[in-house]
Amino acid sequence: MGTLPTVPTPPRQSRSIESTRRMLDAAEDLFRSGGSDALTVDAVIERAGTSTGAFYARFGNRRGLFVAMHERFLEIFGRALDDAARAARQQTNLRDALLIFFEETLASTRRHRNTLHFHMIQNAHDADMRTQGNEFNRGAFELISDIVEWHSKSGATIDVDRLDLIARTFFGLILETILFAPEESNGRHVSDQDRAARFTDMVLSYL
Repeated sequence: MGTLPTVPTPPRQSRSIESTRRMLDAAEDLFRSGGSDALTVDAVIERAGTSTGAFYARFGNRRGLFVAMHERFLEIFGRALDDAARAARQQTNLRDALLIFFEETLASTRRHRNTLHFHMIQNAHDADMRTQGNEFNRGAFELISDIVEWHSKSGATIDVDRLDLIARTFFGLILETILFAPEESNGRHVSDQDRAARFTDMVLSYL
């Protein structure tokens, strides 16, 4: 799809900010209730109680709406990961730190599962949103690295290649959470808490 659509500078006036928020909220509500097919321009405008002019002035077109939804969601999910990392740094040992980070990240993924699935599909067909997603993934890798370094003994050597594989494997767990219900992956029901605990033990053995 090439470059991002030309979208005006984010609104600065309170009325414009509120109108934009209502349209994004409306779009997310429509998606949750009816999937991406329900995300029509007319439906968003009607549910948000805004005007056609306001929609096109802010988003440009339907794809511009998807871009804005994607950016807002990355911000929301990013804050959740930052909160998880902050909680991890408050733990007294590496196991508890990793466990709370993995638990909270999987819990956030479960809460936003449908939205993540939607954006994952959009990213597959949009180079620019894939780039944004890749930057987000790199940030998540840095959080895991920071947690390990934070709780490692002073002067300990951190194996970056091992951390990279850990981050990639955890990304696989996140994808599994997005794509499958707890019992669908291999026929066994394993709670997200149990998955986080088992993954934590595996990571510690690998490190």
